[in-house]
This record gives sequence, structure tokens and C-alpha cells, in this order.
Amino acid sequence: MTRWLYAVAELFDVRAQVTVLMPDGNHAVTEVKDHATLYQIIAQMGAEGWELTVSEEMAGTNPLSENTRTIVRRLWLKKPLGA
Repeated sequence: MTRWLYAVAELFDVRAQVTVLMPDGNHAVTEVKDHATLYQIIAQMGAEGWELTVSEEMAGTNPLSENTRTIVRRLWLKKPLGA
């Protein structure tokens, strides 16, 4: 049975981050200031054997701000442990 390591790439408005989910709870978070850098990280992850499993987009509103809508895009990736 294959065991997997998971990660999520998240795009929020003008910033973004990649979180690698670790079994011990010490998740590795890489924050970037622009989407172009995130795209480079995703391309590198693909070269390292990560596979896209799910993509999702969520829109919501924050009642405490003037912004009426916030869009979050997430890409869920996986690769076999030990790969």
C-alpha cells in the first residue's frame, strides 16, 4: 500500500503559500508575496514527483471589512512517502 505526503498550495488575492502536511504536525509553510513565485514552486514540486489531486475555489465575505468577496484557490498535491 502506498503511503502519501500531502501539500496544499493556496492563493489569496495577491499573496500565496504552500503548506506541506507532516505526519508529526510540524507542517512546513512557505509564504510567497506573488503568484509568479508560487507557480515556480508548483512547477518544481511537479519535477520532484508531486501530483495534483484536487483543485478548489472558495468565495466568501468578511463582514468586518469593506471587501464583499474573498476568493481562495487551493491546489492539493501528493507524492509517495520516500520519493
